Amino acid sequence: LLIQQNEIGGKRKTAAATKQLEQAQERISEVSRIIKRLYEDNVNGKISDERFMELSADYEQEQRELKDRAAALQEELDKSQAATVNAEKFMGIVRKHLAFEELTPTLLREMIEKIVVHECSYDENGTRRQDIEIYYSFVGKIDLPEA
Repeated sequence: LLIQQNEIGGKRKTAAATKQLEQAQERISEVSRIIKRLYEDNVNGKISDERFMELSADYEQEQRELKDRAAALQEELDKSQAATVNAEKFMGIVRKHLAFEELTPTLLREMIEKIVVHECSYDENGTRRQDIEIYYSFVGKIDLPEA
């Protein structure tokens, strides 16, 4: 379930982010070549200094935006990779304790990051309801299907 939740949309998001990152890096390189050609055209007198300044400012702005976007995409990819690594670490702990007979303090410390117990509430029939959230080590809260 953990792996399934981790992978749902994760592969698609990662593939899309990787493609966008590659496109941004290609465009950054292309803009660098364009700026070099503009400079050469300016030096050779093919375009005026005023036109060169205007165009180079536009291309430099685009390049800055592309670099910012590329950095954000790389950060997103790094987080995705870290989430996968953390899920694998957690699964290692789960496999290690797969057939435990007794819930020990060591097992709890290894598998559980924190447990949040909410205030109880009562429905219209007077039935008491207590919400408890379990945050597991490395992976956080896992939404389990209703039993």
